[in-house]
Order: sequence, then structure tokens, then C-alpha cells
Amino acid sequence: MLYCYQSGFRKSHSTDTCLINLMDYLHTNISEGKYVGMILLDLQKAFDTVDHVILCNKLKNIGVGCVGWFESYITNRLQVVNLDGINSKPGIVQCGVPQGSILGPLLFLIYVNDMPMSVKCKLLLYADDSALLVAGKDPKLIAEKLSNDLKSCHDWLVDNKLSLHLGKTECILFSTKRKIKLENDFKVFHNSTPIKQVKNVSYLGLTLDDTLSGESIITNIIKKASSRLKFLYRYKSILKEKVRKYYAQHSFNVILTIVVLRGIQA
Repeated sequence: MLYCYQSGFRKSHSTDTCLINLMDYLHTNISEGKYVGMILLDLQKAFDTVDHVILCNKLKNIGVGCVGWFESYITNRLQVVNLDGINSKPGIVQCGVPQGSILGPLLFLIYVNDMPMSVKCKLLLYADDSALLVAGKDPKLIAEKLSNDLKSCHDWLVDNKLSLHLGKTECILFSTKRKIKLENDFKVFHNSTPIKQVKNVSYLGLTLDDTLSGESIITNIIKKASSRLKFLYRYKSILKEKVRKYYAQHSFNVILTIVVLRGIQA
């Protein structure tokens, strides 16, 4: 029922699943002499802006029973703001899925499940983290396809009362170092607005450069390690040896598991 390339909040799926799909697509096409264009979509507060009426209609469309129960679960919920021990008056939550709940993530996945139908290219999803991918021999044609699908995707978001932050949306063209050096026809637009093209992107915690050289991953590892070691060096004279050892071990584990191993898996 759920879109096959949706890796968020699903059993046997994770950020690693999404990154493996991404890297497999990139390496397969680049090894065949193709370019790969990618747009990273920046959705604004997607979980908080889910429309309750649209969500209930989508539940009906996929054959979910007891839609009335779901409607009562997500509508007319109250929220209170507490500041310095003082509570505000209760207010009704007009939109969004209940975050921190068991059903909230699943309801969101159902809400965006038909988003891939709005585009022709490959769409990778991890909850609301979205990436459009197009491969081909002609960078100009790739850019045109991405521009068309970006518009289609934007129209879908508007119809579903979700927002795309165009100012933070980025595009990148992947290929070999020789091809990228000679390329200047890759320009993606939304209507007449150019989408920012970058040489490095960060997707689900993994930093990639446009030639997949791995230099950006190494730079990121060094940056993270350096900041932690600087802290340890600065306060080494006032920290007890036991604390220094604990911090050093913890820093090593964080860098190894989050940065190094993730890069190796991808």
C-alpha cells in the first residue's frame, strides 16, 4: 500500500535504506556514462500542516474502515502553552498529525503516499525528506525534466495544503570529474526562478559531492572530530581524567557510528 521508496517510519526501513537506494541509483547510472540530476525538496513544517479533511478523504480512498474514528482522533484536539508555570487558554489544533503518537507517523505517510504519482522521475522519500532524481546523457534535458517535475510536485503540495521552501530547495548534477568540469548547461527553474545549484549536498546526514569522490565525507568527519577534540583540549586542565576518558570515548563512538559507518554503508 505504501510507496516502495518511502523509507520513513516503516518496519525494516531506515535512513540507511533510503541512502542505499540513492547511492545504488547514482553509481549504476554514472558507471553507464550518464549524468544524474537531483533536487532536494525542503518542505515547511509538513507534519504540522496536514489538512484533516484531505487526510480523511485519503483514508477513505485507500479503503480504510472506521474513518469516523480517525476523524474524531485528529480533529478538535486541544493544546495548551505553558510559560513559567502559567498555562494559556486551551486552543483547538486546526491541522497537523499528533506528533509523539503511535498513529501520527503512519497518518503522515498515508497523506504523502500519492505524492510520487505527481511526477515522472524517481522520487525518494524519508517521511518529508524528499529527493527528485533524473538520469540521462544530456544535462540540459535532465534539467528540463527536473524543472517540469518540480512544478508538478509544487502543484501537488499546494493542492494538499503543504508548502515548499523554494529558497532552501537545492539541485546538484552528479557525474565523473571530467564531465562535471566541462558541464554548464544544467540549470533548473521553478517557473522563472532559478533553483540554487550546489557542488555538495547533505541528505539524511550523508554529505555528497558532485563527483562522489568522498572528499566531502572526509571533510565532514574531520570537522566533527576537530570540534570535539578542541573542546577536550581546552578544558583538559579542569576536567578529571575519568571525565576526559569518557568524553573522548563518547566522541569516538559518535563519529564512528554516525559519520564513518553511515558513509561506508552508503
